[in-house]
Amino acid sequence: MNLLKPYLIIIRSLLFILFDSIALWAAKVPKHNQQKLILLIRQDRIGDFILWLDTAKEYRKYYPPENYKIILIGNAIWSDLAKELPFWDEVLPVNVKAFKSLSRYRWNILRKVRNFGAKIAIQPTYSREFYHGDSLIRASNASKKVSSAGNMSNRDQLKSILADRWHTELIPSSPEQLSELERNAEFFSGFIKKKYLPSYPELELSGDCKIQELKCKSFYILSLGANKKYREWPYKYYAKIAQKIHKKTGWLGLICGAENEFYLGEHIKKLCDAPLQNYTGQTTLSELTCLLAKSQILISNETGTAHIANAVGTPTVCILGGGHFGRFVPYPELSGKINNLKVVYYKMPCYGCDWKCVYHIKDEDPAPCISNISVDAVWNEVKILL
Repeated sequence: MNLLKPYLIIIRSLLFILFDSIALWAAKVPKHNQQKLILLIRQDRIGDFILWLDTAKEYRKYYPPENYKIILIGNAIWSDLAKELPFWDEVLPVNVKAFKSLSRYRWNILRKVRNFGAKIAIQPTYSREFYHGDSLIRASNASKKVSSAGNMSNRDQLKSILADRWHTELIPSSPEQLSELERNAEFFSGFIKKKYLPSYPELELSGDCKIQELKCKSFYILSLGANKKYREWPYKYYAKIAQKIHKKTGWLGLICGAENEFYLGEHIKKLCDAPLQNYTGQTTLSELTCLLAKSQILISNETGTAHIANAVGTPTVCILGGGHFGRFVPYPELSGKINNLKVVYYKMPCYGCDWKCVYHIKDEDPAPCISNISVDAVWNEVKILL
């Protein structure tokens, strides 16, 4: 089976290209658009989107609304939040799981993107994805199609050759290790042909949390989950942190996260006497953002929640493993800028493994770089921020 895998990947790629070609061939020829239309394409996760906000706002300045219309083609998991921001005129949400299939859904999205009749399509993502961002760039049929040359270690050579040909320009990326904030600034600098210095992302929302009982209470937030089990700090450790925070402050603790993490919240409630309310799966992303803005502090794994909290100005302690150390967090030190996100980590020689752990990890267990982070190490950072 392993011997056949490279051939199966090639066949799958060619099937998608054929499917997309038929869908785009059958699309209507877009009408002439008097207002120049710009497509911004981002299909990655919540944290990537939040980190991009520092340069995302600059595209609106570069393409002012009196002359240009900007449509953001975004990941559906964060598109509702994106719709509340003033940096674009419209947001097209894409369910990335449904889109990565030979389906009517993919067919319709591709045709809709083609029918926009965009003049310029921009994909600022450093690690591009063949079936998502690159395919959407191709679908745009824009006269100017720009992406990052980026890091293509997540794909085979055939995909790189094909996808690169769908662009009119690839912005070069530095071979040195840079954080995602610096990568975004690097891309924007290359795009406008002028140096742009990165800043920490900032996020302001006008919406309300809609959780009445919290309006007059001081509270903190725990975010227990991660996109993979081996990246989760043990929930029993979070229970000990909750005990310590309550003993010192008397605050209520909220447990927030995705719907499939609800059981983690129930586990931790049984483990400690500190007052906790389980809100996992019960808030929209906008409501979670509002809660984070009102929270006294967040303690979190390395997830999008940590980036949101920092962007709204909430002191944050991020429990960090070594897989992508330095790419997303820790944030780089930026002169004259305030960084609210503090990290706790256990340094190991295997850091930078891209989460291809060299150790054998049992199902449901964290990687050693996570499990070796002690409660005392996290508490030492938390109590300073309290």
